[in-house]
Amino acid sequence: MPTSLPNFTKLPVYLSRIDGGLQRRIETLKRGLGAKACILVLLSDGEARIEGRGGETVLSGPSIAWRKTAGDFRLVIEAGTSGYVAEIAEETLARAIGDFFESAAIQLLFDRDWFRHFDENRDAHADVQRHLESIRRELAQPQPASGMMVVAHLRIVLVTILRASGAEEVARVTHGNSAHFLQRFRQLLEAGFRAHHPVGHYAHELGITHDRLHAICMRELDKTPKSLIAERLAREAALGLERSTLSIKQLSYSLGFRDPAHFSNFFRRMTGMTPGRFRKLMATASPDSDGFSPPSFADWP
Repeated sequence: MPTSLPNFTKLPVYLSRIDGGLQRRIETLKRGLGAKACILVLLSDGEARIEGRGGETVLSGPSIAWRKTAGDFRLVIEAGTSGYVAEIAEETLARAIGDFFESAAIQLLFDRDWFRHFDENRDAHADVQRHLESIRRELAQPQPASGMMVVAHLRIVLVTILRASGAEEVARVTHGNSAHFLQRFRQLLEAGFRAHHPVGHYAHELGITHDRLHAICMRELDKTPKSLIAERLAREAALGLERSTLSIKQLSYSLGFRDPAHFSNFFRRMTGMTPGRFRKLMATASPDSDGFSPPSFADWP
């Protein structure tokens, strides 16, 4: 039996604790994880405000604020305030969201800016705070498989916030019959993209025809269901090549490909480069580089 765990590539995330100081201080909410990084601010008590983009958001504990892009924000922290500030890279967030049935609802909730008080749900706020502290300790003293541990705690944070928000909050950001079918299609795809189901399978699960699903996707997104399925698989493949230590052969099997050669052909068709070349490119690319960025669900309603 192995005597130690294999190392796991450290995922890009910054997290710091706000300790109640005696004076007001200002922190920049952008620490080099790229333009698509997200910001989470949790206040246990005290007051602070997020300034930037011509406006400000006033925070008072217990509360949580989310910014879907880091941008040029700054956090003004009043004396005596405590809490946490996290900057989370896009790929780290994608890992935490995962590909479960509920992942689409989490993606919808965290694909926009929001702020909410937790006066009436202090237990959920305390749970989020506890897991943020676990992430902070993991980052401060990395161990084998630290990346997996960070993602696990971050996933619990996201789900806890989703539960505290309530189902009506997720429903509020969707509207119309087409949006309903797209949301359901996305949930089914998140849960089953590794199975390589054909479009007809998803149409059957939705209770609509193949042609209607095709028409909805084209009308709302200007993309076919087949291309959306392929893009989701390509995105997961790209994240695996960039962030995991799996060999290309192992990754191909984990993504449901029976033949690594088939995986290589698929990835080359989707990105214009082989998996090996993509991995080398990402190993040397900076967070703000203009290199290939795999498709995401950001434009889905």
